[in-house]
Amino acid sequence: MTNRRAMKNRVFLFTLFLFLIGGAIHADGIDSLKKGLSPAPLPQLASSTKNKELDAYLHYGFHLGTDFALGNRQLSDYDHLDKLLSGTFGLFVRGGYHYIFAEIGINYMFYKGTYDAKTFDFLPRGKEIVESRYLQIPLKIVGYLNVSRQGNFALMPHIGIMYQPLIHVTSNDIAYGKNNLQKHQFLYQAGLGFRYKFLNVEVAWKKAIRPFFHDRESIKQSYINLLVGFQF
Repeated sequence: MTNRRAMKNRVFLFTLFLFLIGGAIHADGIDSLKKGLSPAPLPQLASSTKNKELDAYLHYGFHLGTDFALGNRQLSDYDHLDKLLSGTFGLFVRGGYHYIFAEIGINYMFYKGTYDAKTFDFLPRGKEIVESRYLQIPLKIVGYLNVSRQGNFALMPHIGIMYQPLIHVTSNDIAYGKNNLQKHQFLYQAGLGFRYKFLNVEVAWKKAIRPFFHDRESIKQSYINLLVGFQF
C-alpha cells in the first residue's frame, strides 16, 4: 500500500516537471517569434535624415535692397552726382557643405540720380534726374556659422564678384545714355549677413572695377549695399 502511494507521488511529480518545462519552451518560442516579426522603422528614419541634410546644404530665396553711394561724387571733370536713389530685387540659390557655400543670383537694379553736367568745353548742360537700369549676376563664396544651439541664428560672411550689364537709360537732356555710360560693369564685394530662422539681413561693401563712363576719365564708384530677404 505504501509502495503504491509512493509510486503515484513520483508519477505526479514527474508529470508536473514535464508540464513546467513544456510551458517554458512554449513561452520562449512565442517571444522569439514576436521578435522576429516586429517591424523595424530604420529606412524611414534614414530617408528623413537624408532630406534634412539636403535642406541644410541647399538654400534659396529672394531679397530686396538698396545702395548708398560712398566717397567722391565728382564722377568726372564734367559730371557731378548730387543725389542718388536706388533699389534692387533679386533671387538666389546657395549650395555647399557644412561651413562653406557657393551662391549665384540674379537681380534687377535701378539707380535714379540727380546729375549736374557740363559740356566738354565746360559749358553747363544743366541738372537733371536720370534713371539707369541694370541686371546683376552676383557670384559669392559664403561662410555659414551657426551661433545658437537650435541653429536658428547664423553669421554669413561673404566675398564675391558681380557682373552688371546696363539695360536701359531714361531719356534726358544731358546726353547720358548707352553711348557713354559703362555698358558692362563689374564690381567686387565683401560683406556680412545675419540669418534668423528664414529671415536674412546683409550689409556689403561694393567697388566698381571699371569707371562710371567709358568715353571719358571718371571715378570707379563704391557703395554700401543693404539687403533684406527670405531664405528657404
